[in-house]
Amino acid sequence: MFRVALLLLAGSLMAWPVAAPAQGLPAGASSYAPTGEPAPALSWEARIGAAVANPGGRESGLLNFSGEIATPRPFTLTDRFANAFMPRFHLGTSANFNGTRYAYAGATWTLDLTKTVFAEASFGAAVNDGKTGAIIPQDRLNLGCNSGTREAAALGVRLNDRWSLVATLEHFSTAGCSDRTQPRGPANVGARLGYTF
Repeated sequence: MFRVALLLLAGSLMAWPVAAPAQGLPAGASSYAPTGEPAPALSWEARIGAAVANPGGRESGLLNFSGEIATPRPFTLTDRFANAFMPRFHLGTSANFNGTRYAYAGATWTLDLTKTVFAEASFGAAVNDGKTGAIIPQDRLNLGCNSGTREAAALGVRLNDRWSLVATLEHFSTAGCSDRTQPRGPANVGARLGYTF
């Protein structure tokens, strides 16, 4: 899985130079506004945030910190709905001091619901430093293995042309990687502040 994450990162870095050059926008116009003309490519974006780790399960209630960087789309399409199928690539981490930490890389699909509200879905490869041995502490998750996938869903609002606030639900999946009884990866619910540059 680590090789897959590296390949996804390499692909996103290779796709970035072919992104459409940024064009100046009139004052007060959002680069995300749905129009009949081709929308400008989303720019690089950095997000930082906090979440509650694994509500209702082991490691529940731990404060989780996260950071992510996303590339622009390789190119944009005229149709707003079709454009949602053109992914951006991301690289990120999710960490806390007393529970499972992981790093991930993958693709993010963004759909503009309105000029300011958007929805996202993400999928990619991930690696973790969680517990996988025969004896698992009572307050820790039994992950089964240290590689898997990360899935996320988000709903965001653009505060202006640069800043956004995003509510996120993410899950690290280890399904099928171990014969152990019910290995389960962490799920985090939180929010992130994004900055486009």
